[in-house]
Amino acid sequence: IGAFVEKTQDADILYYAGVPVWLVRLSTNCPDARVDSVGDVIQEDHQQRVKLHCGYLLNCADEQPSNQVIYVGLANKSDRYTAMAEFMDAQFQTPSLFGLPETTKRVVRKIAFPV
Repeated sequence: IGAFVEKTQDADILYYAGVPVWLVRLSTNCPDARVDSVGDVIQEDHQQRVKLHCGYLLNCADEQPSNQVIYVGLANKSDRYTAMAEFMDAQFQTPSLFGLPETTKRVVRKIAFPV
């Protein structure tokens, strides 16, 4: 996990966030690059945690229960983005004022008695 960046400002922000960074530059720009020091390699401890530069501990252990699979298929298909959008929409959907989820409201409408 990490990021390839071309701008030194982006590399600086990501480095201080604890994200491994690879600075990609043209060979014509290499003479002005200076490496003051090489940092430690970020590595998990025996409890599957990573200590970031800011002191925050990032838990890398598998989640129990495991995360929901949102999409299975090829990465270059538009269905991937549709599935991601539907998942995010479901996560941030505003609940009903009456406490009934949308699917329940549809069922209630179908079985409602005539007035």
